[in-house]
Amino acid sequence: MSKSKRFFNLLLILIYAIHLNVYSQTSNLDSSNGKALAIEKIYENSTIDGYNLFIPSNYDGNKKMPLIMFLQGSLGVGGKISKIFSWALPNLVLSNTDNELNNHLNNFIYVMPHLKSGQFYNNENALRSIINEVSNKYNIDEKRIYLTGLSRGGYGTWGLASKMTDVFAAIAPICGGSSGIETYDALLDYPIWTSHNTGDQKVRYEFTEKIIRILEEKGRTFQRTDNLSMVNYKSNDRIFVSTPNDSHDAWTDFYKNKDFYKWLLRFEKG
Repeated sequence: MSKSKRFFNLLLILIYAIHLNVYSQTSNLDSSNGKALAIEKIYENSTIDGYNLFIPSNYDGNKKMPLIMFLQGSLGVGGKISKIFSWALPNLVLSNTDNELNNHLNNFIYVMPHLKSGQFYNNENALRSIINEVSNKYNIDEKRIYLTGLSRGGYGTWGLASKMTDVFAAIAPICGGSSGIETYDALLDYPIWTSHNTGDQKVRYEFTEKIIRILEEKGRTFQRTDNLSMVNYKSNDRIFVSTPNDSHDAWTDFYKNKDFYKWLLRFEKG
């Protein structure tokens, strides 16, 4: 066999090995709150190149645990998969020191897909695969899988929820828009808690307002408020918080709100 042919065959073997999607795990972000893993993986016909996983310190493999899937904003696109742990909800679960808040955060396992380019709502098959992989490895309560995301991840939350109605028990899109929504009718049965600052200069507030208006016209009722502290999470399945603020950041206070996690646990699929 010629050298060139041997090289070509080795190249084919290497490409095949890459597509076997063998895990590469990093756990150097562990904290007293739990175990953090960065998993590199290629998914066919996808712009997802891996995901982060956070397992709280109180995880007991003999007991089913709910799962929150978090979708990053544009700041996290590309680069190292583990850098998602430096901000928003991933950073909160990793480094929060408020014991009372941790009591609520620790009720969930967290999976955070990493987007190298494009949009989450165009990666349905990869995200289904990630959920299956995590469920096969950990004792996930498949009736309590929740979806949330911010900015680009907010778009992704709306869009994927419209395509994956068989998966998520409740959704929480933050400062996103409607680009990925396949059909509004698919969103009608979801518990939804959404938030958008009215003066947002990066993703217009009107994008979320339009989605809520359409759902209301289709018969769904939302508690509308301009303050997180006014939310009645026990009585409302659908909540829209419109904070009078010019910042794009509608997520920091949202994810620090203990009632959000209590609200999620009210819902299970089916």
